[in-house]
Amino acid sequence: MNLRALRIPVLSTASLCAFALVGALFGVSSPAQADDDACTAKSFKLKEVEKVCKDGGRKAAKKMMQAAVKKAKEAGEKMNCKSCHNDIKEKFDLKANAVKDLKPWI
Repeated sequence: MNLRALRIPVLSTASLCAFALVGALFGVSSPAQADDDACTAKSFKLKEVEKVCKDGGRKAAKKMMQAAVKKAKEAGEKMNCKSCHNDIKEKFDLKANAVKDLKPWI
């Protein structure tokens, strides 16, 4: 068997660095990375949350929720993430009271 035929081309370190630099400069990212920040909700009860989620993804929605919790706490309410969410790591499932409790603080 001819081993030269099985030889796999190897990219040089310089080529890999150049590719990474071009990707960083032009904002190229893998589809998996782009979807990692997408909101998981498919329907929304509050239009404000829907807009923020669709425009800025999970990071923007989290920022909005944290601001609402901060307002509620400043007004003397006992509120945190788990006041409205059953799961705050993956699915962010809402409790039955979530919309009613959050609406005044958005």
